[in-house]
Amino acid sequence: MKGRIEVYLSAETETALREYARRHRRRFPSVSRAAAHLLGHALAAGIDEGTEALLAPAVVRAVREATRREIQDGVNALLERQSHRLAALLVGSGKDAYRAAWIAEAVLGHLLADPARAAAVAEEARLQAGARYRSRGGTGEEQRIAVPPGSPVSPVGQQA
Repeated sequence: MKGRIEVYLSAETETALREYARRHRRRFPSVSRAAAHLLGHALAAGIDEGTEALLAPAVVRAVREATRREIQDGVNALLERQSHRLAALLVGSGKDAYRAAWIAEAVLGHLLADPARAAAVAEEARLQAGARYRSRGGTGEEQRIAVPPGSPVSPVGQQA
């Protein structure tokens, strides 16, 4: 609801109001809207000057808390994504290292022309590396990678 009030201004005040409306013409398409804006601010400031001192710290605390929560939520999501990515990279590199050990055993068997000796050397290396690099049950044959027959690097136990 809008009301109409006639206000008589001095020439200087009218000039200043028109200049203000001209400078802020994007926000206030008319002198009346600019005057309503300025009058509203003046009235709000004069209603209870003590209220501003009480509200300002509360508003600052609310803004700080909202900002802290927003940043914390973003950081938590980022950390979770990075943790998952790191875990995937570690699992992949572990699998690659395990495959590389079997390839090395196959290459060593081919170079030594003695698959049994290559298997013994590989087992000694696994013992020195620790339990997490030893095969988990079985002979380990099912975990070896397939190498095509006739390739220069044949699996242990097969002749090229």
